[in-house]
Amino acid sequence: MKKINKCVYFYSVIWPAITGLSVFFVFMFNVSCVCLAGKRYEIVILPFRDNTQMNLGEMISDVLRSMVTQTGYFQSVDRDKIYETVITVLPSNLIIVDNATRVQGEFSANQIDLISRLDRKSIQRFCKKLRADYALRGSLSRLGDDLRIDAEIIDVKGNKILGFVDAEGKPEALLTDILQELTSEVTLFCRNFNAYDDALFILGQYNQGQYTFHVAEKKLKELVSNVQNSIGIHAVLIVLYLSTNTEKNSLLVKQDSSYEMGEKIIEEGEVILNLLHNNFDEKFLEVFISSGLDPFEEVAKIYVKRGNIKKAIGLYQNTIRLYPINLGSHYKEIGMLYIREGMEVEAIQALENSLDINSSDNELRFVLVALLKKNKQIGRARKHLEECMKFARNADEMKRIKEKINDLEVSFH
Repeated sequence: MKKINKCVYFYSVIWPAITGLSVFFVFMFNVSCVCLAGKRYEIVILPFRDNTQMNLGEMISDVLRSMVTQTGYFQSVDRDKIYETVITVLPSNLIIVDNATRVQGEFSANQIDLISRLDRKSIQRFCKKLRADYALRGSLSRLGDDLRIDAEIIDVKGNKILGFVDAEGKPEALLTDILQELTSEVTLFCRNFNAYDDALFILGQYNQGQYTFHVAEKKLKELVSNVQNSIGIHAVLIVLYLSTNTEKNSLLVKQDSSYEMGEKIIEEGEVILNLLHNNFDEKFLEVFISSGLDPFEEVAKIYVKRGNIKKAIGLYQNTIRLYPINLGSHYKEIGMLYIREGMEVEAIQALENSLDINSSDNELRFVLVALLKKNKQIGRARKHLEECMKFARNADEMKRIKEKINDLEVSFH
């Protein structure tokens, strides 16, 4: 009797909701969700294990396929394709495509339950055949008067479980609140996971001429607004700004560029440094290294160009503390700024730090020697000149070094 009552409940309450609300809901969901990256991920949605005995497992997966496709972020693999492929990883005596229980193209409840209980390795095997990026499987349970859906997100190519999402509510809200929440959770989870790769895809489309600057900027800004505290997206965004007017490493700083673009570069550089205080992610270094850009040095140069030396010094101080790349150059640049500000003690230390990293930079060592000589540190200056002799490139440079040593001797006496 209980089973009959549940079936009556399904057809009297839930099924009318499906037929009456699904078209409206799918349209509304499509309006509110857009594909930010312009790239769609293939997802396999398996039948959900129905612990309520209401035979809703396949209905849930069917509706979810429509909903996740409407987000624009996913391309859901067709149900028939899934079933045609899943039987290739199962013993033939468990599922036979043309057997009597597959009435009018539909699998029986037992077969659906079997598919929903597949182990992860089997899922990954047939999902790879479908060239899917993700697989979603889960279960439906009854908790008192509520329905609860628990789902597991599987990274097919990475051969691992990414995480779990869930949603619950009243049975009559299955199509609206519950499945809508589940779709949003899955999309948000994968969007966060793919944020950096999506940002790189957008930059790649821009570099190939597929996106204009304004389209690429808009898409990256949308990613930033939806994925909080992502250093990677900000890193890609600043590279986009710096590469719009680049000539090797001259960038916007040596161009007479607009004030507005300079502001964008400054804003992104400062945001990245602030995020680095709490979360250092090595992945974001890739986009800087591959582009050949040092964004923090370019931000500092914009400050210098605008006459704000103190801001440039502060930025270099933070960069040296937080960013492990190009330290020799950063010490050199901040040392030269210290000299401009009359901060000679700090300048000497910074230049020596730079030379500890790039010891062959004789021109910088000559600047340091002059500074040491001015501060009457003759012995220290002489040691640096002797170090210069190790890296002299020709006889003329060697002669120049010896003359500087002689001048030091005269100054000392």
